[in-house]
Amino acid sequence: MDAPPPLPPRHPIGHLILGMVAANAIGGTLLFTITFLVSAYREHDVFALVAWPSFFLIPFLVGLIAAWFWRRLNRTLGWSFLDALWTSLVGLAAAAIILREGVVCLVIVSPALYVFILCGILLGRVWFRPNYSKLHLTIFPLLALMTLGESVYHSEQQVVITDRILVHAPPAKVWPHVLAFPEIPDPPDYWIFRLGLPYPTQTTNGGDFVGADRQCIFSNGVVIKERVAELVPNEKLAFDVAEQPTDPEAYGHITLHRGQFILQDNHDGTTTLIGSSWYTLHVRPRWYFDLWTRDMSRAVHLRVMNHIRRLSEHSD
Repeated sequence: MDAPPPLPPRHPIGHLILGMVAANAIGGTLLFTITFLVSAYREHDVFALVAWPSFFLIPFLVGLIAAWFWRRLNRTLGWSFLDALWTSLVGLAAAAIILREGVVCLVIVSPALYVFILCGILLGRVWFRPNYSKLHLTIFPLLALMTLGESVYHSEQQVVITDRILVHAPPAKVWPHVLAFPEIPDPPDYWIFRLGLPYPTQTTNGGDFVGADRQCIFSNGVVIKERVAELVPNEKLAFDVAEQPTDPEAYGHITLHRGQFILQDNHDGTTTLIGSSWYTLHVRPRWYFDLWTRDMSRAVHLRVMNHIRRLSEHSD
């Protein structure tokens, strides 16, 4: 004989809020604990590889925990989508207040946060029904397998992103502006720049020789210190990043390695300007965050390269 359905709580709204807050609190505690363990034992590569979770796993567990608190509320599928939204907003608010995360970071993580909290809630709707004992037995091995599989998949490696534009000027006119250029007067047109992501404004050049110091100056006082690694006049400029920027809003989870400009002479009075950047991401899952990083890197490239084009085409 089937057990009668559980009685709903007397104060469903309070119970709903309790689930949101408790799930985020448990998820945050888990995140802090694992971060501490990985930091303390980071020299043990195998431990760090398995213990450090994907960004996606903790929001999934948050949704699952919230669903457990709400198991007597009999929420509909439609309400579950809204519940995931409110739970995500609680988590984002906590990150902004406690972790002091910036707007850009919150915007980047919010789509994934919502989707995986929703997945946890939807699984919990099924899992916490009284007649799903087989699922009860299989869910933890599946979660463990997913965690291990994502950890094994994760590997930090350098990524290169390249953009190119056509400049209606010969390489000799483009080259001086590749070495250094004055402040870009145009306001940022990329939407994440407008939210607060630092954007390039100027470059300085300490000399036209290998080993010379350079600076790429961004808004918000961010400066990327560079050193010339290769220099072929009118053809190629490559520079290594000598000192990582400290702005956590844009660079807290990435290592910048190198930048490069190549001037390709088209022998018709025009130049193809090719800009490349090398970096390594330290956040997981890499494929998700790299989508954002590539888009932001292209915005940086094009802001600089379009400014070089304007200077080159209007120089005497």
